[in-house]
Amino acid sequence: MSDILEKDRAKKALLLIDLIGCPRNMLLKLRIEDYLKANGWLLVSPSQIKSCNLVVFCSCSALYTEQRRSLQIIRAVNERLTNLNDPPVFVVAGCFPSSNRRELLQVHRGPAFGPRELDQFDALINATTGISTIPTRNKVMSSERVKTLIERRGRVGILGFFRVAKKTTATIKKRYCEVFERYLPYDLDDMFPFDSYQMGNRTWCVVTSVGCLGNCSYCTIKFAKGRLKSRPLRNIVEEARQGVKLGYKWISLIADDNGAYGRDMGTNLASLLRQLSNIEGDFSMLVDSLNPNHFIALFDELVQVFTSGKLKRMCLGIQHVNQRILSSMNRSYDLDVLKQRLRALTTALPTFIIDVHLIVGYPGETREEFEELVSFVRWLLEMNPINSIRQFPFSANLGTPAAKLSGQISRTVIRRRWYEIERVCLQHEHKLRRERIKAMPRPPLSNTAYTGLRSIQKLENLLTMLEWRLSR
Repeated sequence: MSDILEKDRAKKALLLIDLIGCPRNMLLKLRIEDYLKANGWLLVSPSQIKSCNLVVFCSCSALYTEQRRSLQIIRAVNERLTNLNDPPVFVVAGCFPSSNRRELLQVHRGPAFGPRELDQFDALINATTGISTIPTRNKVMSSERVKTLIERRGRVGILGFFRVAKKTTATIKKRYCEVFERYLPYDLDDMFPFDSYQMGNRTWCVVTSVGCLGNCSYCTIKFAKGRLKSRPLRNIVEEARQGVKLGYKWISLIADDNGAYGRDMGTNLASLLRQLSNIEGDFSMLVDSLNPNHFIALFDELVQVFTSGKLKRMCLGIQHVNQRILSSMNRSYDLDVLKQRLRALTTALPTFIIDVHLIVGYPGETREEFEELVSFVRWLLEMNPINSIRQFPFSANLGTPAAKLSGQISRTVIRRRWYEIERVCLQHEHKLRRERIKAMPRPPLSNTAYTGLRSIQKLENLLTMLEWRLSR
């Protein structure tokens, strides 16, 4: 493979990525991009694949659907390269090679590097600058968070149509908001989802750790990332301070399991957050991927940080609330205690935002157990209307204990239950915005402006859903 640089053409590389909702995968892609540039490589678009020396795909294995999607993209790339006289080297990076190598080998025989194997890039491209010397990005512009793909030939045309339609719809929505801004019943920043605060133009990203200490029955993180490896507290604080000095308004703490931070080096998340809160400046903090058991255990220590006013959002990976399912998931926490802590936090800080992740359709989940999940969603949104929910369909990931359980639920039933929770969230959102319209002294056009915006948003959601289904 070292002959990769012996081709007559210039050093050109194509970087591919599909899932951009995972900040860790996005940061991996950008780090590889910086690495290749540091070694004199020119990054090109998919249309120039014939002139490339190197193609790298940052794969994802978090969900079953993303695994299927990654395999489709790998097949599509290999199909394109098969017809070339002098094909580039194709590398599969990301979590897939470590978490599902057996299935990967069925469609790809080339180089494949998991998150802990990135140093193998150095020998592959004869690097003069090692990848270990390339830091993870702190600054990620929203414009950089775009999918870059090679599709299977039979789907290129129709998927291209949907992407153009989505881009056009997004442009229309932007112009609409600019024209009717003074009539709309809420701050336009409210249109940004959790992802935009987690990683965007106003956010300074700081990775706190890699890996986890959990043993969740459905998860592949331990396969891909290994055991917890925390970064030194001093380094994190200094990195955050740099972002504040540069004027960033959000400090986003990113990890596979933030709640476990420091347990491998004699400290904990509360200590980290206390030091970050002492940084002078006008900024807010967001904590990604915090498990409920850590939140409950650290709550008394975290109270001091919460009351400082710097910590504004946290993402809780609750996953489920039924005790039988939690036991099967190997996730131990008391729901009543968790609700007490969340209620106490909301009472003390009404503007604090709790973003919750849930799993729908875990093996053996009965209708009654699913209803417990729906009831919790309603409770969380009624307790504080600014909280948010993001539900994920259960994925029977290869090699996980959950994939071998009896009572696997059909994709159709899982999809229906996913939409049920989505409907609850949308009903809550519409109710909240109707109340804002009534409460705000706006001209009569307010309601009409909002109705128009909702129509545009529905069209954008429909195009996204159709593209998603066709791509799978």
